[in-house]
Amino acid sequence: MKAIKKDKSGNVLIDTKKGFSVWVDVWNNGCELETDWNKYIFFEYNTLDMRIKSFQENIDNFDICTSLAIEYTENS
Repeated sequence: MKAIKKDKSGNVLIDTKKGFSVWVDVWNNGCELETDWNKYIFFEYNTLDMRIKSFQENIDNFDICTSLAIEYTENS
C-alpha cells in the first residue's frame, strides 16, 4: 500500500494495490493526529462498495492505512 496524495482538508488517499483506493481522514486532536476511515456508507448493490467495506473491516488494513496517512501528513 502507498499514500498517494492529501486533499485540502488534510485527508490522505491510500492506494490499496487491490484495484481501488481509500481515503483516510486525518485531523489534529490538540497534541496528536487522529485518523479514521473516510467512507462509512456502503451500498450492498455496489460491488466496489462491498470490496471497500470488506477491506476496511480488516483491522490490519486499518493499522497500515492509518499509519501511512499519519506518516504522509507529517512529512508533507
